[in-house]
Amino acid sequence: MNANSLIRKTKREKLKTGKETDCGGKSISNLPEEVLEHIVSFLSIHEAIRTSIISKKWLNLWKSTPNLTFYGAYSPKRKLFMDFVERVLVLRGPSNIEEFRLSCEAKDDQSRIGTWISAAVNRNVKDVYLGFSDFESSFVFPRCLFNCKTLTELEIDMLFILKLPSSISLPCLKILSLRQVTFIDDQSTQQLFSLPNLVELEIYECNWKNLVWVTICAPKLQRLAINESQESTPANSGGCHVRIFRTHLAYFSCWGTLSNEFCLDESSVVETFISLTSDGDRPRETACRSYKLLEGISSVKTLYLTIDVVDVFWITLLICLLFRLNSGT
Repeated sequence: MNANSLIRKTKREKLKTGKETDCGGKSISNLPEEVLEHIVSFLSIHEAIRTSIISKKWLNLWKSTPNLTFYGAYSPKRKLFMDFVERVLVLRGPSNIEEFRLSCEAKDDQSRIGTWISAAVNRNVKDVYLGFSDFESSFVFPRCLFNCKTLTELEIDMLFILKLPSSISLPCLKILSLRQVTFIDDQSTQQLFSLPNLVELEIYECNWKNLVWVTICAPKLQRLAINESQESTPANSGGCHVRIFRTHLAYFSCWGTLSNEFCLDESSVVETFISLTSDGDRPRETACRSYKLLEGISSVKTLYLTIDVVDVFWITLLICLLFRLNSGT
């Protein structure tokens, strides 16, 4: 048998084997469509789209994948990235979205990005992460994002002003994480911090400079983490007075120099972690605020303090003693 005949025979055997596999039910493509959709749901959107070349049965499976992640921050091919996101959302169809994660340079495309966010909300999205960079002043989110009835988790990460609508309704939101945003006013911020079913709230290196008085009053809140940025409040500002009111926290943490005042009022805490550093420009103010914070968690069961907190606390006790001596009590 010559080489050409051997090659043809091998090809026939491969084709025959493939045909038998399809008829015999051993091919993955013979699985029920809902099983195939479940398999595709574990893939990234790029990988899911690539499965469409397997066979006709796989052609449109990617359109039902519930998890969409688009990461194009600082992409050298930004236009291609933006066009790709656009095409996916247009071609995907009306099936629900479970998770929508978008990270990119916003630049002059705020309106376009807002349309994408609205598309996710209109598909009953539950988990949203939005991380934006490279745009001026503030980012105006579509109003529907803060009135989404299905949203359970929301994370916003951007080093700019967070503009909120006058009315906020997120009845199912349980987890809220805000990173590096600048709050714009007391009223809208307080609405966001007082959602009825909020369980976890993280405020990481955000800027409070525009706020004077805010109350965190979420009846189901169990975890609260506040990490102050060193530039969260100007040195010549009195800071924001943050009242944590009528909460029953399983865990509370606070990091920073207390450029803002945090006070627990009619609240209980099981476990607390506090890491405070003394502000050299206003040690007396830092000491007074640390005393007020510690006084509010006096009934805590487990308390973790850093060395700097202990130093600040002793300063606080000394100031309190001086106050008592001066008043004659």
